[in-house]
Amino acid sequence: FQLLEELKEVTVIDDDKEIKFDSNGDMSTSYDVLLWKEIDGHIEITTMAEYDAEKGDFIFEDEEKKKEFLDLKKVQSTCSQHCKPGQMKKVTESPHTCCYECVYCPENHYSNQTDMDYCYRCNNKTYWAPINSTTCYRKTIHFLTWTNWFAIFLLLLSAFGVVLVLSISVIFTKNLNTPVVKASGGLTVCYIILFSHFLIFLSTIFFIDEPTEFKCKTRQALFGISFALCISCILIKSLKILLAFSFDPKLQNFLKCLYKPIPTVVTCTGIQVTICTFWLIFRTPFVEQNFSIPRAIILECNEGSIVAFGIMLSYIAALAFVCFIFAFKGRKLPENYNEAKFITFGMLIYFIAWIVFIPVYATTFGKYLPAVEIIVVLISNYGILCCTFLPKCYIIIYKQETNTKSAFLKMVYTYSTKSAGSVAVSQISLDSKSSSSRATISDSCKSEKNSVNGNCHFQVPGEGLIKGKALPKNTARSMARKRLSSI
Repeated sequence: FQLLEELKEVTVIDDDKEIKFDSNGDMSTSYDVLLWKEIDGHIEITTMAEYDAEKGDFIFEDEEKKKEFLDLKKVQSTCSQHCKPGQMKKVTESPHTCCYECVYCPENHYSNQTDMDYCYRCNNKTYWAPINSTTCYRKTIHFLTWTNWFAIFLLLLSAFGVVLVLSISVIFTKNLNTPVVKASGGLTVCYIILFSHFLIFLSTIFFIDEPTEFKCKTRQALFGISFALCISCILIKSLKILLAFSFDPKLQNFLKCLYKPIPTVVTCTGIQVTICTFWLIFRTPFVEQNFSIPRAIILECNEGSIVAFGIMLSYIAALAFVCFIFAFKGRKLPENYNEAKFITFGMLIYFIAWIVFIPVYATTFGKYLPAVEIIVVLISNYGILCCTFLPKCYIIIYKQETNTKSAFLKMVYTYSTKSAGSVAVSQISLDSKSSSSRATISDSCKSEKNSVNGNCHFQVPGEGLIKGKALPKNTARSMARKRLSSI
């Protein structure tokens, strides 16, 4: 301590400058103020003034340097500017650690103060921020609204479908006792099918506007059950038509075993009800927020279980395929009253619509995803409705002369005679093969052209003989009545 006290009194002279120690033991000396200039690529150092630490003042050699020094106050003395809100500091590669550069906050980050060392992240998925942002913004919520032009177009198509269903119901009700309506299964069956079409059109409403738990659970179940009911009734109609006009005994017996209208419809629809019930209980659909779009939230229905959704659609497809097979078998039945051919077309439209739907649905996202499903529902529903009922409405309105009992009986009679003749020809061929004689029917015909005893001498019912035995003249007419009563 004594040494330190003595050092405080010591004065050191260095290059004509006195160096003293203050009361704290620190050196008290002046400093030279140097000016560094770059001239033609070379650094030139000039002494501008001397700074007296004790007096806290500058000492200049002359007025010219004093003036030049005072002008230097306009020069920025920091190596970095202040960072504004929306920016953050980033340390540069300079050896001076105090130097930095200002960079913009990245997307979904923000800064709201000056010279911030880092940017804040927007607190959750419901907010977003652009680059160089000073705050976060709430994401907009997207869904297929009622006011969207495409949604309005789809709703108009559904509304037109409902009007079409009601119009068909009125036409069939006014023509209840005509052969066309009776051949369609009667008013009860037609009403059930039309009602199922009405429910399918109605189900499209639940795909539009903001999704809710009720909508997500209702729309698929309503569509699936309604479509299963519709296809089940059409399946029964196909069986009935095929049964009425089939002359093959084996096929007749098989169809009679299958043709149980009420149990079949209840069973086929009940299976779909069971599928949808298990789906809604164990893996029910729910509302989900989709964040795949950066600045928006897409509200959509998560189906809960893609497997259950696939099983529901596959079951409808299986019913439609069975219905298609039976309708295809009866596509060549009497022209004016044959709806089997049109049912075949309706099922083909259904298959094409849903085959196209699968890849489109899998590759579509966003608020227009429900619209894709609405489109395929409308196409398949319109296809089946128009193919099933519009040809009959055309006959009722524009072909009234064919929509009478006598015209219908004549048509069935003509078809029955042709079909019975075909069966007789087939039976004769089988008998000829089983006989020991190798003579063919044509050879026997050559022996006696008009012989009644030969097997070749047959005609269709009501017109002649079959296998040498005369048929009653009223056979064909009674067969026609039988077909009419079975329809």
